[in-house]
Order: sequence, then structure tokens, then C-alpha cells
Amino acid sequence: MKKVLAAAGAAACAVLYAASYASAAPAQCTPTGYEKDGINLTAAVINPASTITGPVDATGCNIAVYYGPGTTGTVSAADIHGANYFGVVNNGGNVTVTRSSIHDIGESPLNGSQHGNAVYWAFGSSATGSITRNTISKYQKGGIVVNSGSVLISGNTVTGEGPVTYIAQNGIQVGYGAAAQVLANRVTGNAYAGTGKASSGGILVVAGPWYFDTPYSTNVSVVGNTLLGNDVGVYLSNVAADGGAPETKTSAYVVGNTIRNDAVTNITGNGDGRGYQAGISDTGNGDWIALNAISGIGYRPAAGDSTFLRFIDADPPYAVNAHVIHNLTP
Repeated sequence: MKKVLAAAGAAACAVLYAASYASAAPAQCTPTGYEKDGINLTAAVINPASTITGPVDATGCNIAVYYGPGTTGTVSAADIHGANYFGVVNNGGNVTVTRSSIHDIGESPLNGSQHGNAVYWAFGSSATGSITRNTISKYQKGGIVVNSGSVLISGNTVTGEGPVTYIAQNGIQVGYGAAAQVLANRVTGNAYAGTGKASSGGILVVAGPWYFDTPYSTNVSVVGNTLLGNDVGVYLSNVAADGGAPETKTSAYVVGNTIRNDAVTNITGNGDGRGYQAGISDTGNGDWIALNAISGIGYRPAAGDSTFLRFIDADPPYAVNAHVIHNLTP
């Protein structure tokens, strides 16, 4: 049974932007005051007063659209691309991201640097809002990454590059104490074939003292999603300080998802010289795993295989008090 860490990675333009923000010319990149990797990240659009819609070409900037603490904003029917760190950042605001295309976020070409997230709720902030009905692709590390606050993540199509050897991508990540409902998304192609002892997650919940001494992410709902071709379809990784299961309830609800993988491509994710792929992987306490349909040779256990494969990996001592009921597997 695999019990290694999950593959987490995880201001101001003087101009007021009208309802349609189009950047035909190269973006003007302005420092935000938000730092990552020792860099004061720049953005093409900062705290816009109006809804962002239409094209936003952030080539040359670290961030395409940045919302700071206390702001309220909407991104709707936008086409956002070109930034190397983030597409849309919510750093403590109340932000709606909907019906938009967010793509080509990362280096060119994409590489193994641990940045390049299309939509990002910033770690340590009190970000709120919703991320719905977007099309997200060509991200370097993560499609949707929610590392604080609370959010509805619904109806998005998130497409990874995998299998790739240079980075372990994750489609949707909820982490470090964040709360989320992850409903009816389609997440595909987050698969890692490199030697870095990691597995990619279609939907990843990563939290707990083991990770930067953060709070658990509890009561996260993962319901009605379609997850195809990911190393791990739903990756629950609420880990205690000793690397084991939490003593307190995490109570994730993984219900009614369709999960399939037709290939074995991960070679090192189990941390013992083997790869790791699973339809659902659970480290937690009192999580519910029910009514999911899981299939494909990418999850079918095989004796003597060089990759550890499971349809559902939810056994003690890493998953305690798990409720695993009425799932459909071959």
C-alpha cells in the first residue's frame, strides 16, 4: 500500500479596466507585492474594477489577473494565457471565475519548475468565491489550485499534458485547510512518467501537519466528476505529523464519480522502486467513498507488477474509519 506524499506543489495597475480587457499589444507587467520564490510577481491586470472578459495576453508577466485582499471581482468569458506563474490569482478576495478559457500558463516550453497554475486561491489568505464552467489546459503544474478559504469548483474541463516525465501535474487541488465542493468536473491526463517518486492526481486533497504544519482540509465533497487517465483519480492526502492517518475526522465525501485509466505509465510514485496508480487513494479519518464507478487496466491490481495498482486504496493504518460502500469495480 502506497503511503508517500502526494504530488502537491503545492498590485496595482493605475488603469481601471472596462468590461472587456483586450491586450493586443504586449502586456504591461506591474509588481503586485505578492511574492513567490523570492520574486515580487508582476501582473497584467491588478484589482480590476470591472468584469474581465475577452482576451488577456499576459506574455512576459508572472500573473495574468490578480485580485488582492478584500477585493471583489469577476472573470467571465475571458481568454487568459501567457503568464508563467498564474492565470488568475485570488489572494484574499471574493472572486468568480466562470465560462473562461485559461491556458498556456507556465514556461515555454513547459518544464519541471513547480509553478504554472491556471487558477489559484492563494495559500494563507481568506479567499472565497467560485470557479465554474471553465476550460483549462496547458498548465505547467496545476489546473485549479485552492490553498485557502472556500470555493465551489463545478462544471470545469481540466486537461493535463500527461503522461509526462518533467513534472507531476494535478488537475484540481484543494489543500492546507481550504474547504471546497468539487462537483461535476471533467479532469483528464494528469499522469507522471518520470523518476521523481511522485504520482499525479486528477483531484487532490492535500493537507495536515505533515505538509508545512497546515490544518486538515475537512468535509471536502468530490461528487459526480469524470476523471480519465490520471495516475490517481481522487487523491485524499490528509496526513498527520507522523506521516499517518489523522486522529480527528477529515470526513471527505467521494461519491458518484466515474474514474478510468487505460494505461500503466507511472514508474516511481510508490516510493519503493515501483509506480503507483489508484482510482481512489485515501489517507484520512472517517472519509466516505461510495457509489463510484472505477475501471481500466491502469487501476487493475496485477500480481508481480512493477506498478502498485488499486481500484480503491483505503486500508488501515493510513485510512482509518473509512466508509467504502457500493462502489462499482470490475
